[in-house]
Amino acid sequence: MTTTPSRELELSLLKRAEKLFTSPNNTAISAGEDGTSAAKLTCVAGIDEVGRGAIAGPLAVGVAVIDGTEGAPPVGLTDSKQLTARRREAMFDELAAWPAAWAVGTATPAEIDCEGLTPALRLAAFRALNVIETIGFSPRLLLLDGSFDYLTAPADVFSLTQSSLPEWVPDASSGQENSREVTTLIKGDGKSVVIAAASVLAKVTRDRLMSGLPDPGYGWAKNKGYASAQHMQAISRLGLDSLHRLSWHLQGVPETDFTRAWGMRRARGTQAPTVFSSLRG
Repeated sequence: MTTTPSRELELSLLKRAEKLFTSPNNTAISAGEDGTSAAKLTCVAGIDEVGRGAIAGPLAVGVAVIDGTEGAPPVGLTDSKQLTARRREAMFDELAAWPAAWAVGTATPAEIDCEGLTPALRLAAFRALNVIETIGFSPRLLLLDGSFDYLTAPADVFSLTQSSLPEWVPDASSGQENSREVTTLIKGDGKSVVIAAASVLAKVTRDRLMSGLPDPGYGWAKNKGYASAQHMQAISRLGLDSLHRLSWHLQGVPETDFTRAWGMRRARGTQAPTVFSSLRG
């Protein structure tokens, strides 16, 4: 049964953001008022990821921002998994025009293999949030789908990654990290409209990206990098590609296939991460 997400939680957070970031003279406070940059704080972001369980292709994290000017969301908006691919595509243009701003950040298979899944999710999320900042919004109240807060850095960042993350990804000691408030919401993409928007935007964006990849026969356009029977049969014929997540030692795949795919990745060079974004209007 399709669930209908509500707007109650994000609208209550939006009221809180307005109280927190409105000055006594009733003017909005902006980030970077020291002259570095000006970004709107009276907004709320919904965040969701797609591609976590795939065996090939990037992770994608969607961020949708509301500021109270967006009006009613598209009819039928819900968790992307409850919508058919055709319905998601049909909804995309209308949905992309609904939030005040949105972005989808990615982390490449090489980054997933190097950093691990949780740091890669943080990389993708903060790539999207950084673009949102350049658009003119700096959401400090974040609604995150799921029960695990991968946005907030652990006290010991090296417990999650073997190498240091880029400087623009905040760590536990940074002011940027401390100024963000993350609320996790289990099955949030079916409960919160702004998370549902992030879910669909991320899903369609990643599906389009996978469908456009060079494909020697793995069926990216159909399986989107997930371990379908056809995909696994293709691996048995073709071996692994550098776009596969090579740190995920798939059962039944010979070690020689992994060695060959690592060599292909070194020869081709690492794929550049991509960020997609839009500002309403």
